[in-house]
Amino acid sequence: MAAISNSFWGLLDKYAEMRKSLNLPSPGNYESLHKEVRGVLPTVFMIDGARFELHSHHNQSFQTGHTLSWGSAQQPPSYQFTSAYSTPTVALVGQVDHEGSVSARGQYNWIPLPSPPQPPLHEHANSTEHPTPPVMPEMPKITSTSKLQALLSAQGANNMIQLEHDHHDLDWSLNAKCSNANLIDSRPSWSTKPESTFETSITGTYTLSYLQSISKSIALGAELTYQRPTPDLEDPSLAFAFRYAPPPSVLPTPLSVPPGAPSPYMPINPKDPTQVFTATWMPSVGVFSSTYWRRINQRLEVGSELQLLMTPSTLRAGDRTPGRREGMASVGFKVDTVFTTIRAMVSSHGQVSAVLEEKIAPGISLQLCGEIDYARGSAGRVGFGFTFEA
Repeated sequence: MAAISNSFWGLLDKYAEMRKSLNLPSPGNYESLHKEVRGVLPTVFMIDGARFELHSHHNQSFQTGHTLSWGSAQQPPSYQFTSAYSTPTVALVGQVDHEGSVSARGQYNWIPLPSPPQPPLHEHANSTEHPTPPVMPEMPKITSTSKLQALLSAQGANNMIQLEHDHHDLDWSLNAKCSNANLIDSRPSWSTKPESTFETSITGTYTLSYLQSISKSIALGAELTYQRPTPDLEDPSLAFAFRYAPPPSVLPTPLSVPPGAPSPYMPINPKDPTQVFTATWMPSVGVFSSTYWRRINQRLEVGSELQLLMTPSTLRAGDRTPGRREGMASVGFKVDTVFTTIRAMVSSHGQVSAVLEEKIAPGISLQLCGEIDYARGSAGRVGFGFTFEA
């Protein structure tokens, strides 16, 4: 028995050495597959109406913030107070709004992360001197983080508690999470056991995702989701993922930088990819999503996104329901200057949007947003944001 055990562990050691010799890159986690394009398109940066933010950095670990929003056509005016505490090991964030709803997030890094650099003090926009960008610390190659997220509504509805663990290894990543988990819920109505028998059911949402690099440019993954909001309703689903990131190419120097002069823009890790293609497919619901992102130079990034819904026709009670064939494509860009960031996008549904963020003084930034929807009779919206950091 000892010989068999030694042989088994020896095979595992050889397999680990072989994988280490391949020097495969980390694929990131499943939720961040489309993060490059999400950072280019202005969708998540849009403001509807007006928003004012005040952030106070009391020290390197603790900060507070106030957010006031009004003028939105879809949401009523709101106020939110936020406090955050972070160290290389622990991060805690709490938020409460004017209605009394509370949200909290916490995470524990089993492998401590390096402290982020202090933000640079930008000169005024009219200054001729460029700020010196901070040097980002090198992140550990292996990370393991446990997370807790809670949302408590003042109305008592849509309360949520989520537990999550995220592990990044040299060439693979694993994420497991559960939301509103209840291991002793009531028995389902379709149970065949006698009512006198004690029986429970498991409810909640459970997700397990895995991403593995199979070469220096290609990573494959899958995500399994099991949803059971009530004992009588359950819905499992499986999704597949593909990521292609070729070796980085040499980026040309922006034309605005004189030859031989240091670049004033945020430094770029030469090991980071300069183009990424990702695709995800959920067969159970017929949803296909793909993105392509490319960095042209230190200032300019472009991205595109394609979303398709393809469901087959179904036959139920003698009636045939036709399938659905829908899709939307979007293309956009992001341009950085020393004090300004511009994001713009156009979609196949006739939507055009843009976001401009301007650093007008040290710790003060202005954000202007606009969107027009030609498919809905040129309906549009505008947004204005002001952020002050002290």
